[in-house]
Amino acid sequence: MASIKSQVGFKPLHPIIAAECYGVDFSKPVPPEVVTEIVQGLAKYGVLVFRKAQLDDARHVAFASQLGELDDSTPYIKAGRKHRLAPYTELFDVSNLDDDGNLVSTDSLRYQLGLGNGLFHVDSAFNPRRAGYSVLRAHQLPPKGTGGATAFADTRTAYADLDGDTKERIQDYVVNHSLWHSRRLAAPDCEFLKGMIPEQHFMGRHKLAQLHEPSGRMNLYIAHHAHHIESLGKEEGQQIIRDLLKHATQDKYTVEVDWENNGDIIIWDNTCVMHKVCRGSFEGKYVRDMRRATVHDASSTAWGLNERTDFRAGMP
Repeated sequence: MASIKSQVGFKPLHPIIAAECYGVDFSKPVPPEVVTEIVQGLAKYGVLVFRKAQLDDARHVAFASQLGELDDSTPYIKAGRKHRLAPYTELFDVSNLDDDGNLVSTDSLRYQLGLGNGLFHVDSAFNPRRAGYSVLRAHQLPPKGTGGATAFADTRTAYADLDGDTKERIQDYVVNHSLWHSRRLAAPDCEFLKGMIPEQHFMGRHKLAQLHEPSGRMNLYIAHHAHHIESLGKEEGQQIIRDLLKHATQDKYTVEVDWENNGDIIIWDNTCVMHKVCRGSFEGKYVRDMRRATVHDASSTAWGLNERTDFRAGMP
């Protein structure tokens, strides 16, 4: 019997990063061969956008689990946090709502802690095991024109465009990533964060230049979580980090993707792409209810230079 030709296709959104993926039927379990095409698309584009996928929480988790082993919020719940999206512990609440579903005020501590999401970063670089794919779904969007898009940066091409001397200099650098560092950068006037000294908390250790195994391309694994470079003085290391972040977030490496409909999904590969939320007038006024399933990285460098534990940064 002749095989049925796949209807999956990709429409590039930028010359080097991101594409809309069409032809995937999310109303039923996605066939393994289609999952394979999605994974291949992620290896090529880094970011895939699916319009009107219309998954509910249960099907969101089920689909994400087809991409690999899922992270979950159980460690945070055990530490005493309420989970608004119960019973789906595999979903992370990245909305502007509090645990009871109320809109977060812009003068609250929770709002201040969330400002780090507006800096280019990669998910879970500050944990022992980093994130692979993030599967982000728009459950409820703010009104159009009020902001809330998600921007992405292609760190593979950014690495490729570095000059040879820089590539040689950074090839063995190990970067320490801290959740508290990025939060302090984003909200320098927050009194609570002034007391959270990154050096007193866990940091994830990862090589700065590393192979992106799905594509076979070298990648610059960097983010605003990057606190310091081992073997270098603090000021020297932080200057290198700032320079590389400035390089990797130039317009030619970045794309801003608008969320068009409730039910849209964006998947990206944290091991070759940075991302950030774009701020706007919706903050403090309109709900932006976003829910993320996080697929653990399964590459040989998933754990970086860290001990393999269930620890999660940011727990009380």
